Amino acid sequence: MNRFIAEAFASILSLVHLVVVIGLGGLTILYFSDDNRQVAQIGTMIGVSKEAFILVIIAVWISYVLVMGFLATIIAMNENLERLNKTVQELATKLP
Repeated sequence: MNRFIAEAFASILSLVHLVVVIGLGGLTILYFSDDNRQVAQIGTMIGVSKEAFILVIIAVWISYVLVMGFLATIIAMNENLERLNKTVQELATKLP
């Protein structure tokens, strides 16, 4: 059951990566486009000026990388520990 949960979490995490990268990439492209009206509207929705909007995007990028990098590291550690456990069990059965 734990393996199923870990695999489901890894799949969900991959989907979240895709959505966030596309979303933040789109906002970054939108910021540097010529359509200042949309950037101003989005900035007003989150309560920042157009000039501070790029700082918010950068802060979200950095926060996302730190948090999701930590979670991805934990998932990778879990997969490596499973592989190591399997190897140790195989070696233990071969001992006299």
